[in-house]
Amino acid sequence: MFLALLGIAGYGAWYIATPLETARSPIEFEIAPGAGFRSAADQIEKAGIRVHRYEFELLARALGKARDVKAGSYWLSGPVTPLELLDKLTRGDVTQAELRLTEGWTFQQFRAALDASPDLRHDTKGLDDAEVLAKVQASETHPEGLFFPDTYLFAKGSSDLAVLRRAYLAMQRHLKAEWETRDGAVPYRTPYEALIMASIVEKETGRSEERDL
Repeated sequence: MFLALLGIAGYGAWYIATPLETARSPIEFEIAPGAGFRSAADQIEKAGIRVHRYEFELLARALGKARDVKAGSYWLSGPVTPLELLDKLTRGDVTQAELRLTEGWTFQQFRAALDASPDLRHDTKGLDDAEVLAKVQASETHPEGLFFPDTYLFAKGSSDLAVLRRAYLAMQRHLKAEWETRDGAVPYRTPYEALIMASIVEKETGRSEERDL
């Protein structure tokens, strides 16, 4: 019995410290949202990484991490041990993509860029502008000028609504900062009123520098 236990312990130590076999390198795989640990291990195996599902699950349960695996796309640039892979999965060390929302674009151009991204989940599909504003928790009624132009990094498989929400909040912060330093003589009552007027001025003049509040 003692020798059997010693053999099991030795195999466990070897398994934890030995790099996993992969079908190729580098290799990318995806864990679907809502996947349990066994399902996640199956997805990893199907991608070409031989994790030895039974042993991998035992390791995760022994460390109390079987429920901590994060969904998303993962990238392995080289060999990893089971322990290193488990750490990557539970930290949610997913691959990132980026999307540029260009200054001067209309909201429809923003939406077209989101729709064209293969790395996003397209939850805005079929929604009109008012529904999109409601989804990102915007209190305004018109989308133009509400989304800050910038380059946004996101985990592959993220919702396009999450990117829009970030762009909306970024613009709110920008408007707040501009509003606090505005000329006291301007006739606008809210940052949104000033934004609408600035958008009108920009359309008429074609000069973004005229947009100061």
